[in-house]
Amino acid sequence: MRLTKRRNRRVPASARPRWSLFILPVMVLCTWESWTLFASKQAPAVERGAALTESELRGKALFLRGMLSSGAPVVGRLGSEGVELTGSVAACARCHGPRGRGTGEGGVVAPNIQASRLFAPVSTAAPGSGQWERPAYDNASLTQALRRGVSSSGRVLGPVMPRFELPEREQADLLAYLHRLGDDRDPGVFENRLVLGAALPLTGKLATVGEDVRAVLNAVFAEVNQRGGVFGRQLELRVEDDALAVAGTDGTGRLLNTDVFALVGSVRTGPRPSDARLEAEEIPLVAPVGLSDTHAENGGRMIFYVYPGPELQARVAVQHLHSTWERRTLEPVLAVVHARNDAGEAWARGVRSEAERRDWPRPQVFTYAPGQLDAAEATRWWQGLRAGAVLFSGTGAELSALLSERGAASGSVPIYAPGLLSGLAGPVPAAAWSRVRFIHPASPSEGHAPGRQEFESFLKRHGLAPRNLAWQLNAYASARLLVEALRRGGADVSRAGLVSALESFQDVDTGVTWPVTFGSQGRVGIRGAFIVRPGEAPQEVTPLSDWIALSP
Repeated sequence: MRLTKRRNRRVPASARPRWSLFILPVMVLCTWESWTLFASKQAPAVERGAALTESELRGKALFLRGMLSSGAPVVGRLGSEGVELTGSVAACARCHGPRGRGTGEGGVVAPNIQASRLFAPVSTAAPGSGQWERPAYDNASLTQALRRGVSSSGRVLGPVMPRFELPEREQADLLAYLHRLGDDRDPGVFENRLVLGAALPLTGKLATVGEDVRAVLNAVFAEVNQRGGVFGRQLELRVEDDALAVAGTDGTGRLLNTDVFALVGSVRTGPRPSDARLEAEEIPLVAPVGLSDTHAENGGRMIFYVYPGPELQARVAVQHLHSTWERRTLEPVLAVVHARNDAGEAWARGVRSEAERRDWPRPQVFTYAPGQLDAAEATRWWQGLRAGAVLFSGTGAELSALLSERGAASGSVPIYAPGLLSGLAGPVPAAAWSRVRFIHPASPSEGHAPGRQEFESFLKRHGLAPRNLAWQLNAYASARLLVEALRRGGADVSRAGLVSALESFQDVDTGVTWPVTFGSQGRVGIRGAFIVRPGEAPQEVTPLSDWIALSP
């Protein structure tokens, strides 16, 4: 009882021991010591190529795009002045590269920070000497490097290394991913399947094209899967609607937010908003269905095209003119008529660059707002120049209007146009129609069509009709190129390996196109075309030249 009373006795506050003044610091110290001991340990060994955890995936997004899991941009500060960098500008991948291999652009060297290098000591002397430039990083020293710019050896890192302000969760996510960097499995890669994506117009005026392209891609993959897939992995196609006629749609962007390894056969009619993300995250787009665009000619690395676009086709046209004019004495005056859009500008650029290579006079140019061609004015303009040839880029309806002008129906001046317009419909005077020359990068006739019979058998096997034949042929070539690249890349599949395999292509036979060649700098597989003239029936053409390989 006495003991009980003593326990229940109230003690004046002034007489109580002040344990709380000591307990809190000790608890904090113990917690910090425990965290430091935990953080200093390396992450547990993970099987190479294993799928990323949720934390590692968040860390990867932070590494690649500089975005926190909340959607807010990461903040980094440079140098003593604390210059603020945010978002993608501050992302680790911007300097160290998407795979962490490091870069050396602009005289600033960003080292390789892949896990195999970051968490191992770096030697400055001969092997076995025991002398090190820096010890291996652990989580604690890496935290100091990120927050304070201090290396594992205690050396202050250079001023171009940002000092980051990261919440604790994001810090833990980033550290978790850095332990996997360079050794992680790319999205869409599983033990028994490989997820691929295609952005196709499934609604709008090109809906039937999208349906036919999807059917051909799926049919090719089905045949591959029936034979065991590629290194035991089944090919699985995921499709997002990319209705090109609707402003603001970007099926590619939606696909990239899912678990896809690479894109194949997406229908493109020009650059897309997501192209920058393909480059930043090094996600290959293999053989989109359509012609190459300015992206291919301006240093884009991740999109591999089959067919040349307007700029390269225009160069083929001038090269063909050179072969016919070299036996003439007239001065080669070129008249370029084009809509003021990306395709038209690329067309004019190709004419201009090829004319300059041959020391011809600078081409004369007539431009118009898309859909607002004054055919009569354009005809009077090029006739007044006494042009030796007219090179036109616009729509089929605009070409038809130009050819229907009275002045265009007379004379002998050839009119060159992209091959996509060869299916021009509408009444056109025969005399003018006979002077049109199309640049045709695909096989223009049965006599030039490799594998056409085999392709028709392929369609029949899968119950497909040749409804949009040019698009279907392109889709077939796209799927065949992807499968060949995957086989060359080996069983340890990766996006980087896929790119390297594509760059190794030299005269690869797709079965339905001219041989395809890429390279470390080449992203257009077929650099050349036929020159054809229109036939009597719609979409029928007759070759006027052998294959013209575009000279460098």
